[in-house]
Amino acid sequence: MCDFINTMEKLKSSSSSSVANEIFTDFNEYMHTASKMDDRLTHVIQKAAQYQKSLVLVCGNSGDGKSHLIASLKGSGVIDDGFSVYIDATSADKKGMKANDKLREKLMPLSDSEMHDGKTFRLIVAINLGILNDFLKNYENEFSVLKKYVDEQGLFENIPAWKYEKMHKEKVTHEDCYIGHVDFTSFHRYEITPRGLNLDFIRGLLDRIITNDPRNVMRLSFDNGCENCHKRSNCPVYWNYKRIVQDEEYREYIVDVLAEAIIKHNVAPSVREINNFFYEIIIGNTFDEALINANSTGRLVHFINNLSLNLLYESKDGLLKLVAEQDVLNSKDRKYDKELVALNLKPSFEKWLKEEAHKCNNELLQVDADLVFCQANYAREYKSLEAEIKRSIFKYYIRYMDSQNREYDQKYIQFLQYLYAYNTGNEQKCKNLINLIKECVYTWNGRLGDQSGSTIKNAIIYGKGTDRYYLYKVVDIAFQVDKSIEKIDETGEFPNFASSLKFSFALKDKPSIRISIDVDYELYDLLREMNEGYIPTDNDRKQNVNFDSFVRTLLAESESDIYIYSRYEEGKTYRITKDEFGSYAFENEG
Repeated sequence: MCDFINTMEKLKSSSSSSVANEIFTDFNEYMHTASKMDDRLTHVIQKAAQYQKSLVLVCGNSGDGKSHLIASLKGSGVIDDGFSVYIDATSADKKGMKANDKLREKLMPLSDSEMHDGKTFRLIVAINLGILNDFLKNYENEFSVLKKYVDEQGLFENIPAWKYEKMHKEKVTHEDCYIGHVDFTSFHRYEITPRGLNLDFIRGLLDRIITNDPRNVMRLSFDNGCENCHKRSNCPVYWNYKRIVQDEEYREYIVDVLAEAIIKHNVAPSVREINNFFYEIIIGNTFDEALINANSTGRLVHFINNLSLNLLYESKDGLLKLVAEQDVLNSKDRKYDKELVALNLKPSFEKWLKEEAHKCNNELLQVDADLVFCQANYAREYKSLEAEIKRSIFKYYIRYMDSQNREYDQKYIQFLQYLYAYNTGNEQKCKNLINLIKECVYTWNGRLGDQSGSTIKNAIIYGKGTDRYYLYKVVDIAFQVDKSIEKIDETGEFPNFASSLKFSFALKDKPSIRISIDVDYELYDLLREMNEGYIPTDNDRKQNVNFDSFVRTLLAESESDIYIYSRYEEGKTYRITKDEFGSYAFENEG
């Protein structure tokens, strides 16, 4: 395998080079892209160093980069010998001690009984939130100070930016003990702004891979090896890397579609996962070095299928699987259907490729040259693969043209605006979304109609019903303003924010009971479709179980009578009531 590919494989999430624990290699140091998380943890550690006893929690989920960040700060000298570091707080040890018991042993000097013993002890712990939650359930009586801190800081909650800012303005100390933390689950790989997303961090990761820097072994390997390789013309990896290096707009497109997939699927990828994503769209899993100079048409098929834009939208793993859902060829508006039909009806595919398509970029120029060669030298084999080759070229061409003239999904843009407003404490700007939630509560289980065919006001279908009738309740709900909100600067940029929007509602007949719902992009998208007439399916309810549970709770808590709507009796309705003796009555409503 070529040296460039060997070097690039350091980016794979499965590579040992992509993981930094106690040892921070030259490659780890070069690839490290500083963020506000570094600044935050540096501040917490410097604060902790001023106390005789202190605990710094580096919280998150498995594989999100906690150990990498700690190793980086150790390498830079921020973490010195005055601190003990405990990274592996998730597994049992060789002696059979369970994770909770190991953690208890490490934290014992910070327990209620030993916290004020006068001994110096400073500890940094990289810990998954699930482990921390389980630990506190078991040992909260021994570690009440830690439990109080975790509760006050909302470590297990979806904290909006305004609340995060408020918390970190307040000092949290306990006499001679200090506790501080950073949380990877609330710190994102981008920042929300009034103008959308600030993606400088993700851009920085991609720049690390391509920049012309003497420390960048990937770029050095490409310049010294690939640029002088006699096989490069038929090598998709060569063209993929070259495109990313030379085309700034193309780099921006890649970063944009990745960020959109992250938002729409509400995921929090680690740096390792993002670097692995960049590896996949440059090298890919289907690359076969043996096919670069193969004496067959397979060489041409391999080249086309392994170009970046085809790898970007036709892979089924990891982040690529999420990005693939944004493929313009699968868009709901069928934006390019007419163009695809027109391409298939071209009287001369070869003429189109030579006179129009290959003007787009050098990759299609290379495709054209190799296609002519294959037609002349492997005519029979080419003929058998012609349909597949044309289809792959058309798909690449459409995707490339779309990347040059990208139109943003307006629902996505609107969701980002709601997300920013919510996180800065401006519920008023979320008014339309709040009203949308209320409207969709009444159509979640289907629509009811009275004799005139109009919707029965505030009716929610109760259960599935039958072909002949439905049960329903009349439920009045009202939005509950969050009075604890403290608005923050609506021109700022925030890396710590809630990735979904949480709103509370109450029943008008039970105003003391609050029922909350978290709205992420997937649910928002469905609610928008429902507002346009779409009826949710059972599969929609399974995929959006939180909203289904929200509606069910509203129905269960409501003290409304149960009504029966008859579909075959001219829309007659009946009511089931219960008197003061607990007896049920069945009344004709007309």
